[in-house]
Amino acid sequence: MSVKLNNSPASAAKRRPSRWLAGLGRLAVLLAGLAATACSGKPDAPAGDPAAATPAAEAAVYTCSMHPQILRDEPGDCPICGMNLVKKANMMTTVPVPAASATGTNAGGTVPAPDEQVLSRVQLVQPSPTADSATTIIAPGAIAYDPRRFENVAARFGGRIERLYVRYQFQPVRAGQKLYDIYSPELVTEQQNLLFLLKTNDPDDRALLKASRQKLMLLGLTAAQVRAVEQRGRPQLSVSVFSPVSGYAMETGPAVAAGASGMSQQNSAVPEGTALEQTAQLAIREGQYVERGQRVLQVANTDQVWARLQLYARDVAAVQPGQPVEITLNDRPQSPALQARVALLEPVLAGDAATVTARVYLPNPGGQLKIGQLVTGRITPPAASDGLWVPATAVVDLGTRQVVFRQQPDSPRLLAVAVVTGARRGTQVQVVRGLRPDDRIAENGQYMVDSESFIKPVADAQ
Repeated sequence: MSVKLNNSPASAAKRRPSRWLAGLGRLAVLLAGLAATACSGKPDAPAGDPAAATPAAEAAVYTCSMHPQILRDEPGDCPICGMNLVKKANMMTTVPVPAASATGTNAGGTVPAPDEQVLSRVQLVQPSPTADSATTIIAPGAIAYDPRRFENVAARFGGRIERLYVRYQFQPVRAGQKLYDIYSPELVTEQQNLLFLLKTNDPDDRALLKASRQKLMLLGLTAAQVRAVEQRGRPQLSVSVFSPVSGYAMETGPAVAAGASGMSQQNSAVPEGTALEQTAQLAIREGQYVERGQRVLQVANTDQVWARLQLYARDVAAVQPGQPVEITLNDRPQSPALQARVALLEPVLAGDAATVTARVYLPNPGGQLKIGQLVTGRITPPAASDGLWVPATAVVDLGTRQVVFRQQPDSPRLLAVAVVTGARRGTQVQVVRGLRPDDRIAENGQYMVDSESFIKPVADAQ
């Protein structure tokens, strides 16, 4: 079957009137819609009205996280560092701003100018006239010897050690217990002089007899030993030396000095790989000669010890002698805390840590506290009323100055204000200048900092 198409000029002329009528109908519909809009009575919104913009358009502000002074209305790269721009709407609060302000700042926009003001949804706090009395200073430390309870046993005369009753370091001894026996030609001669004066029995020699007895006692003999020499009628060749106090016998040297400072150290005389200094033999031996004035032994009494607590520099001003302190043993945290008072703040920095040592005296009658035992001290400073106290996180330290972000009156804007800080109390810091009691500041100033160039502190008139 075949179909014949009629493409003659006459047939084309017959189709033109129908197409023209269809176009005319569409134009009529469009004019009817415009007429309905005009009759509704609602004027068109001005082109510059912010209310006409969609919320997405208002929030579409992009900035650089490293250079917040860069503001763009579309994504892109930072012209300074080349980083991708991020939306600022997630970090800043949208606040309507007049199209033209008196100073020209923020004209025609809702984002504050950099280096001046910040808008942010952060927690605000008000400065307090007093520090939190519950603030506690935590100070680690260790138990150390009380050097005032060291008793040196020195040779009052030269001689030879005949017998040694103390065999190892930290051997417990009692007051009056024998430490060693010593033979001294000098002491034997003085005993013979006493016996000679007794044999002469001359009344004129009574003063010499009294002086001879006194000299023997000054050399270390007890009154009972002098009477024993007089009763026997012959000199005592080997004389016993007794411990003046109860405690632990040890040798003087680096090990003792280390224990007094709260540190533990092995005895240098102990070969490597052998017993520790607590069971090591003493360097003094039987048959060894000692000279007059030489320290032979040392007895450390531990009925009272020290707790040496390390304080950071920021906490030193809050600690004074006489303040109560609570001592907790680190290896026995469930044991009741020891109650004591700060006895002394040592006027030197301790080692590379640049801490100050607070000395606390602790009774230790049963020897429960061991030298070198780690402890933790908790000191509650008295309430301070000078200046204004704010959270330490609110202060941003720029190196040469400190700033806080203060809320502007009747505005959510925060202004970086330079302040002068003073003492610290745990998590609080004292502001001595730059704030007023009715100010409200950001609780955590670090959240306000995108970069160092973002902050331009304003000096307060106060």
